[in-house]
Amino acid sequence: MKQLFLLAVLVAGFAFPACAAGGTGYFKLSLWDRASFAIPNNIDYIQGVDLGIGSTTRNMTGFQWDLIWAESQYLTGVSWAFGISKTQQAQGWQWAFVNMAGNMTGLQLGGVNMNTDMIGAQIGGVNMSNRSMEGLQMGFYNQAEYVNGVQFGFVNYAKYIYGLQLGIFNIAENGYLPAMVLVNGRF
Repeated sequence: MKQLFLLAVLVAGFAFPACAAGGTGYFKLSLWDRASFAIPNNIDYIQGVDLGIGSTTRNMTGFQWDLIWAESQYLTGVSWAFGISKTQQAQGWQWAFVNMAGNMTGLQLGGVNMNTDMIGAQIGGVNMSNRSMEGLQMGFYNQAEYVNGVQFGFVNYAKYIYGLQLGIFNIAENGYLPAMVLVNGRF
């Protein structure tokens, strides 16, 4: 009886992922990069949980937790890693020592936070948005080309600001003055 049960489990374990290869994976376990196992067998489209040492997922909806790095092209949910969290487009929360995103809507929490365009908050040691930042940057060094919101830190830099800078050194090229101590901005 035990052998029959074991055989049924093995057959189901191999047949189920093969039947659902075109579907969405709900659970993914990653050893490194694409060396992964997913239920059903789709490691590129996950709606659920992605756990591993370091993983790459094309579309991640849910919770991605990796020890070294977590990478996705599209993230909706939470990406957490000790080392690096990287995504092209995100809605949700990135939490790692280094967070990198193209377009980000939500929260980046880490030692170094970098993106192209941000709507939300960056909280960390170094926060940089290559183009626009709408919301809050809070850290030792904050930088964005266009700021619509608040920068709070030791050194704040914005090429164009519509908002407020609070810190020891505040540089805003279109600010009330190009450089100010303690407070700068433009409304």
